[in-house]
Amino acid sequence: MAIDFHAHFIAPKLMDMLVARDDNPRISGRGADMLYHMPVSTLPYSSAYFDMDERINYLDHIGMDAQVLSLPGLLGIDYLPLDQSLPMINVSNDYLASQAEKHKGRIFALAAVPLADTGAMLSELKRSVEELGMMGAILPNNAFLSLDHANALKPLFEYGNSQRLHFFIHPGWRHDEYPVLDRRPNDPDELLIARGALGVQHDVALAMITLLYTDFLDQFPDVTVHMANLGGTFPMVVERMHHTVEARFPDAKMPPSRKENLYVDTSSLGPRAIDLAAEIYGADRLLVGTDTPIFSAETGLKSIRSTNLSEDEKGAILSENARSILSR
Repeated sequence: MAIDFHAHFIAPKLMDMLVARDDNPRISGRGADMLYHMPVSTLPYSSAYFDMDERINYLDHIGMDAQVLSLPGLLGIDYLPLDQSLPMINVSNDYLASQAEKHKGRIFALAAVPLADTGAMLSELKRSVEELGMMGAILPNNAFLSLDHANALKPLFEYGNSQRLHFFIHPGWRHDEYPVLDRRPNDPDELLIARGALGVQHDVALAMITLLYTDFLDQFPDVTVHMANLGGTFPMVVERMHHTVEARFPDAKMPPSRKENLYVDTSSLGPRAIDLAAEIYGADRLLVGTDTPIFSAETGLKSIRSTNLSEDEKGAILSENARSILSR
């Protein structure tokens, strides 16, 4: 069995609000023709996003003990102006919290926060934790592309540290990037998707450097954090980064590539990438991430089980590391 720390869900009432919108993000179409319009690009949309009974049945079918659900930043809700984002975020947090209570032990919930205003962000996080019982929050990757950006979120991390919360850093935009403009080249769709996958991984790696190679997280030892997608391209290029620094600053000492309160998830990556990430970070720093329903949870679990890692290491990734966070 396994515990999935990277999975998403859209509350039915939030879906109604998105259907009523004229601007992105929005939902269009009916039945099999439904589309979710992100700020850039679209996703096929189905009941897999909003039917909780279907989700629980799916978890039973694939042998998943539990999922930690969140509203992902790339859907383009949290970075909107406050008057647009906050009503939708309230609805999402209320619903996910209710489902975590209803399906205790199977569903856990991370809060979304409105990024346009720090006070509103902290207020919604406190409401979600103290009134709704949520375990932490999902935050946008682009808020960690530099130490200055990360420091802007210190009030959330100070509160999170006092409450021993968990933060999930997922690809997504900061509020000052609104509106995102579509600057993609005029390529076939499959090439655009391939380029986008590489671009996302690059940005995730930049955020990973902020968390690994600065003292930001050291200030918040009672917070746990996990980064999506194995920390992006970081495991592949870390040796080159260190070599480059050594060549130009021979007296410099690069930090180790792990921190005790920082994890990465396996979302959308294959067994060879997971092998490499385990070597770089340690298998005890990896969590299951399936990105359900955008990607196949069955494929995600198969990738972990197809690695060259030992059975003990696979067991740690599949559930033990997650249980250590959930039991704090």
